[in-house]
Amino acid sequence: MVVDKTKLGVSFFDESFGGVYRGRQVLCSGRKGSGKSILTCQFLGQALQDGDKALLLSKYRAQDTIIIAESVGLPFAKAVTEGQLTILEYTSFIPESNASSNVMLPPQSFMELQETVESQSIRRVAFDTVLPWVAIQPVARIAEHVYSFIHAIERLGVTALLTLPKPVSNPAFTLKSRLEDLCPVVINLDHKEGEQRVLRVTKYLGEIKNLSTPFPFVIAPGSGIMTEVAFAELQKNSPPQAPSMAAQPPAPTPPSQPPPEAPPAQPKKPISFSSVIRFPE
Repeated sequence: MVVDKTKLGVSFFDESFGGVYRGRQVLCSGRKGSGKSILTCQFLGQALQDGDKALLLSKYRAQDTIIIAESVGLPFAKAVTEGQLTILEYTSFIPESNASSNVMLPPQSFMELQETVESQSIRRVAFDTVLPWVAIQPVARIAEHVYSFIHAIERLGVTALLTLPKPVSNPAFTLKSRLEDLCPVVINLDHKEGEQRVLRVTKYLGEIKNLSTPFPFVIAPGSGIMTEVAFAELQKNSPPQAPSMAAQPPAPTPPSQPPPEAPPAQPKKPISFSSVIRFPE
């Protein structure tokens, strides 16, 4: 069997590791604001660049996701219009009668996902977040359930990205550990009050180099996740702005701020996760 790789969509990662394993899973965890949703957008953007069809399942509104993607230079609006990208909100999987109760996705949800992947010949799928599929009760069933979920994803034949919030309870740590055991590539994102962003690869099956080595990065407007060196070079090579035609001198440009990982707007019918497996809001 030939081991095949495909790019993750983050240049410094792909240069260091040669991409990720095609048809397998990548787990990306991190606290709120660390860049998980931006990385998700770049993962899907790589599919668009490769000419593949992609699917995003998200707890955020589709329009908000498009706004975030466009802010880092990814043409999600065009891709959705042309049918190359499909964005599904988790609320669309939940029956109206259960929308406000503490439920996971109903059992038929995976069959709907499978039908979408097969009917549209989708090659990449991102779960931002994967919680609705794996956060179950009782905790004793987590290992069995996660095993079944990961192998079901593999049978779809897609390259998948799973995002996970930073755990804050013992059951949540158990869930994260089970996912790490089964995913061949595991990435952790961290930051300190929106600064000092760091990406660490804590697992890469078959590789030893660069594991746990910190990769400092920034989220650059119009470009997304990149190293600080690459961002400095980008700014250096950016063409100077045209002089203002107004009589008064132009107002100083405010310092660039990285786009937020997730939009503040919430779905009208937010999904509620298990009260047993708790993650920070």
